[in-house]
Amino acid sequence: MKKNMGTKRKHLFKAITWNLLAMVTTYIVLMMLPPFFDLEGVSKKGAGFLVAIDRVLKLIFYYGHERAWFLAK
Repeated sequence: MKKNMGTKRKHLFKAITWNLLAMVTTYIVLMMLPPFFDLEGVSKKGAGFLVAIDRVLKLIFYYGHERAWFLAK
């Protein structure tokens, strides 16, 4: 039982660290990409808001996906 709890924590930590990396990547893309296409761009506040929503949803989906694969036999 304890080993299973440790595995759940490991999966949660893995999901969080992966999402932090992805969050930084998304923010950089939102800030750097628009000028290449002559677009106005996204404000820093707007980019932060989009990143937050994106990451929360993807964290939930990633964790569920990771657990489903772990539990698959």
